[in-house]
Formats: sequence, C-alpha cells, structure tokens
Amino acid sequence: MTRHYHASGFLIRLSIALFVAAAFAEFSLAQQTEKAAETSSASSTSSSDSAESSRSTGPASSKSETDDAKASESKSEEPPPIKIPPPPPQTGTRIPFELQRYEVELPIVFQPSAKLGEAVRESIIAELHELIDRSVGPMWNLKIEEPRWVTPQNRTGLERLTSEALKQRSIELRFARVVREQLSEYTEGKFPIEGETPSDEMLAEIRHLLTITENEVLEPTIAEYVANVAGGAVGAEKVAIVSEVVYLYLTPPPITVDKIFPVSVEVEGGSYIISAREWDRESELLTTVRTRTTVDRRTIAAQILRLLGEVFRPTVLIDEATPQTARIKYKAGEFPAGDPAFAVAKKDAMFIPFFRYLDRNKVMQKLQFLPWSYITATSIERIRANCELATGVKTPLGSFKRRRMELRALALKPYTDQTTLTLVPKRNRTRPLVGYLVAVYDEIPPPPPELKPGEEPEEDLPEREKPDIFRSDRFGNVTIPVDSNKALQWVFIRSGSALLAKFPLVAGAERQMTVECPDDTIRLDVEGQIVLLQSRLVDTIAKQAMVKAMITNRVKAGEWKKVDESLKELDELPTIESFESLVSEIQYPALKKAEERGERSLKGRISKLGDAVLKVARIHLDQQKIDEFREDIIQQRQIDDPDAPRGNRAAPGRN
Repeated sequence: MTRHYHASGFLIRLSIALFVAAAFAEFSLAQQTEKAAETSSASSTSSSDSAESSRSTGPASSKSETDDAKASESKSEEPPPIKIPPPPPQTGTRIPFELQRYEVELPIVFQPSAKLGEAVRESIIAELHELIDRSVGPMWNLKIEEPRWVTPQNRTGLERLTSEALKQRSIELRFARVVREQLSEYTEGKFPIEGETPSDEMLAEIRHLLTITENEVLEPTIAEYVANVAGGAVGAEKVAIVSEVVYLYLTPPPITVDKIFPVSVEVEGGSYIISAREWDRESELLTTVRTRTTVDRRTIAAQILRLLGEVFRPTVLIDEATPQTARIKYKAGEFPAGDPAFAVAKKDAMFIPFFRYLDRNKVMQKLQFLPWSYITATSIERIRANCELATGVKTPLGSFKRRRMELRALALKPYTDQTTLTLVPKRNRTRPLVGYLVAVYDEIPPPPPELKPGEEPEEDLPEREKPDIFRSDRFGNVTIPVDSNKALQWVFIRSGSALLAKFPLVAGAERQMTVECPDDTIRLDVEGQIVLLQSRLVDTIAKQAMVKAMITNRVKAGEWKKVDESLKELDELPTIESFESLVSEIQYPALKKAEERGERSLKGRISKLGDAVLKVARIHLDQQKIDEFREDIIQQRQIDDPDAPRGNRAAPGRN
C-alpha cells in the first residue's frame, strides 16, 4: 500500500463517500417512516391487545419475542457508518516567485575556548544579526542558532555534514512544526505554535515515523505522536482530526527552509578561523567549506558576513527557454540587497539549470541536472534577465517542460584556480582513458569548410582559433586552469581523429569533474587494422606503378616476352574486390559489437575508417584503367609485330 493519500484520491473518496451517505440517508428516512407507521398501528391496537393479554398471556409473550427478533434482524442489516475524511489544510495565497523571501537558517558553532565565552558569543551573534539586516535586508527571513548537532564544533564538523543529513533534519523539524501548527489551527490559536526545539529523542521518533511505509502502521503511529505533542491540552476529538490531517496530507511534510549556512568559529593560536558553507533546498547541493582568518575578535562577525556573501548562490526560475536562449526570474528579486555581494541580479552571472519533479502534494520526488550546461545573464530587467544557453547535450532546454515540474537554476560561483577533468569510458568508470587529446577553446570553433576534390580554401576566411592542447595522464586526468579573460570555455576531447566529446566548461567551479566519454577501444582496434591495410594498399599502388613503368620500358625495347611476364605480374596484384573483402572482415565484428551496445555514432566512425581506404583503392586500383593500359600495350605490339594475336587477350587465370 502507498505511504500517503494523494489529493486526487481524496477527492474520489470524498465524492464516493458523499454519494453513499446520501443514499444511506434516504434509506434511513424510508426506514424511519415505516417504523412510524408500525408504531401508530401498534398503538391503535394496543387496547384490544391488552384486553386479550388479560385473558391469555401465552400469545402475547410469543408475539413480543417475534418483534424482538425482527428488530434485531433489521439492526443487523443496517450498513456501517461512513467516515468522511477531513478537508486538506488551507494553503494560503500563492506568492509570486519574485516576492518569495529566502527562509534562511544559520547554525553557528563556537569551539570551546576561554576566548569564546558566552558573552563573546552573544555579542558576535547580535552583531551578525545587525550586519545581515543592513547588508541583506528583507530578502532573508533569518534564524540564527547555536546547534548541538554539529560535532565537533569546528571546521571538521562542518566538513562532515552531508546534503542528505541536512535535508533529513529539515524534514524532521518541519514535521514537528506542522503538528503544532495544525493543533493551533483546530484550537483557534489556543495551542502555541512556538515551542521548545525538539529533543534528539523526539527527532529520532519522527525519523522512525517517516520510514514507515505501511498505512496500517503509520496512521496509529502518527495519532500517538500527535497525542503526545498535545499533552492533554487539546480534546481527543480534535487530536483525532489533526492526526488524520497530518496522515493524509502532511506526511512527509514539504520543506520550507531555502538555505542553510553552517558556520564555525575556532581559535588557532592568536588567530580566529571562520568557516562556512551553504546548502540549497531546491538543488540539494552543498558547497565546499570556505574559510577566513582574522586576528581581531571584533571582526569575526564581519568575516562571517563576507563568507556568507561568497557561498550564497541565488536561485532563479526559468520560465522561457529555447535551444539557445532562456529567460529567468530571480527569487526575492523585489527585495534588493544593500551589499553587492548578496545581489541576486548581476550581468554575466552564470547558472546551472536543473529540474525538480514533484508529486501531487508538491513534495519533490526526483532531481535532475542538465549536464555540461550553463546559463549566462546577458541583460537585466529588474526581476528578470535574458540569458544565453551553452550546452553539451543535444536535447533543448525548453523540451523538458512538464506538468508538476519546476525548472530552476542555481548561481555558479567559481572559487578555485583550476579544474581537473577525469576521463573515463561510460561503461567502465574504473578504467581511465590515457593519452587522449583535450583541446580547450575560448569560443566554440566553427566547422572546417567542406571542400570538393581539387578545390582550395578561400583566402579571406577568418583564421581559426588555436586551442590550448592537453593530454590525459596515466590516471586519465587533465588539469584545466582558469582563464581570467573568459569564464566559459569549450572542451573538445579526441581519440585519434575521432571527436568523442564536446561541451562547455567553467574552470574553477569545481575542483574535480568526471567526463564520461564513449568507449573508443573498438574503433581504435579497427583503426589499427585499417592502418595496416592502408600500408598494404600503398605497397600495392606503388608496385602497380612500378610494374606499369617496367612494362612501358620493355615495350619501347621490344622485349615482348618480358612484357608478357610483367603483365602476368600485374594481374597477380590485389584488386579492389580483395580490399573490399578485407575491409568487410575488419568492420563486421566491430559493427556488431557497436550495434549490441546501441552506439550509432561508433558505427558511423567505424564505417568512415573503411570508406577512407576504399576511396583511395577505387581511385588507384580501378580495373577499367588497368584494362585500358593493357589495350594500349596490345595495340602497340600489333604495330611492332603484325603476327601477334589481335584483340583483348584475357589475363592469365581470369575469365
């Protein structure tokens, strides 16, 4: 059975329940009418029955037993009462995306130290509140706390945090608050929403509750939890209603916090080390830890603010998209920040797009990023921006628009001086690709001009950009440095003459990135055999030219016996048919493997390798040209030797 009911399922159940209730009410009314008629007839005959009963008690007692049996039988035929579920909780008015403020949590931990006493911590938090209020303003709904769940209370504790752990804790805290909100709703505000922070034992109970998948077990567990939270301050009937509402509509609860900024402050010698990172709810991405150092305790709050500006990544809504462009809307765009470090609308800012697939209760079920794709803001229009899309995938961004899907993008902030790409094949990520050529361009290069045989390129064509060339090492790694003049670069990965991958890259956005390339081992094996075949073809062409020259010289010398020997040698050279057969023998097993893997591009590259050899072979091993050469030799012989046989002489060993 499913874990919770969907909204549409509730509407269907509700309509069925109302229909059955109406039918049952009509049936009950008819039954009451019949009972009233029986009662009136019974009262009219009560006097005569009483007279008869005074004469004889036997018949009266038997009739009473019969009436009791009929009454019990009619009661047993009554259908069970229909329980109509409560309506879903009110969602409130829909707030436009540009007016939605960021719900921000800032858990800050201080290393236990005499230099960071209670008074110092309180002053830092108070100053931080003031700085954020002045620098960010109403764009953030801020909550600062000193948590117990970040251990140890230093940078190591921040590094141990994971995106899944932060998400799970947010769900647990939201569930605890949802229960209190519903209890307050059904008591008209008499039950307080704000309460003590749930203890670790209560959060563990909620964590266990959210893992239950059987409805028969989940419903009573939620009812027990709601009753414990109510603590006797709410009536049993209202507790039951709240339990059913939470069970039907709010399990699991949708997360409301947008950003979490874990911060740590520790003492190292005479310095203070401040660390921070950001977790984003919509993308579920957690940044790496960034640090700052100060020797003045009075600047700790200011350093925290600067770190928050570095790790804060604004979220945007993609409401229009084409294969080359996109139009975005900024979250909280109507609340401009006082500090430029927290401004959400910036020209040339870059974003990474992603998709959030929701269920009917607006709970995210799947998160999908568009790989090797970047959106760059080219012009700002207050809360909107026109953007250019650079992508390494063939599917356009706009084609992903679906029902119950949110198309979002997260700001990209490079923070390192280089990015290391690790090249691996798609089907075996443990095997590195060694010695592959990686070319990095500032702009995507135009394709080379297609020239016909013998045609020369135009002189006024623009010169193609010369890329930076790298080679993957024995671990498959290639280090791409940051280009200060161009943030977005284009990477071309080649194996020999084959282009395996082409995608945009923002160097410095990540320290390490894995690039899955098509497995080119099959093509490389074919290419090696084709190279050997090409050398054989070159030898054949050279030998054919040498034999033809020898025949020509012997014809001039009138050595016709040696001419016959050379013609026989010419006929014994490999023909175009033999090379076509050899190419087919090389290609067939490789094409079969590529077809089994479903790699159409690999099949095309393998076919091109064979076509290149056969193209040269058809030019230089054309049988028609050989026959014409033979005809010229025969005609010359007939002129020099009238007794020689006339007509085309069949080649030795040929029909």
